[in-house]
Amino acid sequence: MATTNIHIRRISEREEFRKLKDSWDALLAQNHRQSSFITWEWLFSWWEIYGQKDQLWLVTAWQDEELVGIIPLARNKERIKGINFRTLESLGSPQRDVSAILVKNMDEKIITAMAEYLLAQKKQWDTVVLAYYTQNDPVLNALRLAFQKAGYEGVDKFSEQFYLPLAGDWPSFHATLSRNFRKNLRRATSSAKKKGIVSLKHYKGKAANWPIFEKIVALNQYGNFPIIYNSQKEQEFHKKLLEVMQEKAIFDIFLLYIDDKLVAYEYGFTYGQRYESWRAGYDTRYDPKVSSGKLLAQLSIEKSFELGYQEVDFLRGDEPYKLGWRPSARKYTKIRFIKKNNYLALFIFIYLAKIKSWLKKYLHKA
Repeated sequence: MATTNIHIRRISEREEFRKLKDSWDALLAQNHRQSSFITWEWLFSWWEIYGQKDQLWLVTAWQDEELVGIIPLARNKERIKGINFRTLESLGSPQRDVSAILVKNMDEKIITAMAEYLLAQKKQWDTVVLAYYTQNDPVLNALRLAFQKAGYEGVDKFSEQFYLPLAGDWPSFHATLSRNFRKNLRRATSSAKKKGIVSLKHYKGKAANWPIFEKIVALNQYGNFPIIYNSQKEQEFHKKLLEVMQEKAIFDIFLLYIDDKLVAYEYGFTYGQRYESWRAGYDTRYDPKVSSGKLLAQLSIEKSFELGYQEVDFLRGDEPYKLGWRPSARKYTKIRFIKKNNYLALFIFIYLAKIKSWLKKYLHKA
């Protein structure tokens, strides 16, 4: 399908995906939305480890020989209430925290061409799920409009993600925090120092490797969620990420030691001077009087100022510990498109949830 000299190609094979790397990098560098979760490195790694049961659906737009648009998707089977649905979903789900459509210069002709292609393939899918997109993403809104005009219902599920803009320096930022929160940070620092020498170790680029990450795997056996890295696939996924992200130094690891004992970890990804804090944990066996998680958060944010990062993104989740930093918030959406005459899908994905919500309110009042 073509619009002017734009042509669409759906990529469904691993080797074709692998060959996109350089073109993907060039397009992402000029995209309206940037994140480590939409880099070739993150998505290709995820596909290699987790994509076997799905069908790759990279909808790519080309202008002559230049890659100018990508909607990264995979088709999977959703089984809801005993009924199977063929769903096109954001590639990397459910592990990813951010998604976006890549479009050169936000060109409407490119967006239209990719939307027309998806709609022309409607016999191959039942619903389309795009998560997690910023609510006011202009490219998503253009795609939404195209689907609405074609007779599709768009159902949004909103959430917030918190982030810290890093302007100025650490002392200035620290002074903006509440008196109570600063007192808690001082207490965490003081308690740790009574135990021994406190040190933060930061690993990035080639230094962020599997032997370092194995320390996290070992410590997490005594964390709050020990099951996370028990999965062989989860370990393979991280090995792959560490390997492919070394060249661009995307993977960031922060480890907190007290007297050479590892007590807490935090890691994430950095793209465009934006650090996305993905996972963290601490040794639950260590003295609970030492708030090692809180101390590590303080030291990693302080280090982010030193490294010249412009933002720390806490990503998904509204955990209370994030709010103490007085963060800003972005609203995200997970949107599902359903054909208006697909009554079964409309009932399952829209009206059933509304009925449950109504019943819950009614029973609560009763």
